[in-house]
Amino acid sequence: MAIIENISDIIGYAHPEIGPDGPTGRRILSLRSNDNSIRCGCRFSQIAPEIEFSYESLTKALNDAIDKEAAMNNGQFVTNERQTAPEEKTFNYEALMNEFQTVVGELMQKNSQYYAPRITTIVDKYLGKGKKVNEATIEQAELISLIVDEIKEDLLNGQAT
Repeated sequence: MAIIENISDIIGYAHPEIGPDGPTGRRILSLRSNDNSIRCGCRFSQIAPEIEFSYESLTKALNDAIDKEAAMNNGQFVTNERQTAPEEKTFNYEALMNEFQTVVGELMQKNSQYYAPRITTIVDKYLGKGKKVNEATIEQAELISLIVDEIKEDLLNGQAT
């Protein structure tokens, strides 16, 4: 039960409704037990403790709970959009190596004494001290991309002159 409780969003207990004269014929789903007499619970703190046992009642109770939680949190973390995993970005090793050579060549033509130590500092930051971009492997294409981006941003586009 401990495993199920930690991976479940809702643990409900279905039972017949008991009125003053005995069972009423309605089925009830308990989602919270105020006196802990029933082992049930829900990740949504604002859900009704008991609802009629039906799909429609459950979806309405969930939607109501989400709306109440959104109102309590000024709409934060509540969305109608479906969450999707981001696509993994791929890097073109050859294109990145060519872009690195072009950008560095352009900077070195401007002022090699000024730009050489700054480029070395950026490369050392991503590949390690003393490493060279032309020694980078295909598996390090993402690092080359970061190097090129930082060189373009910091040195080529005006932070350094």
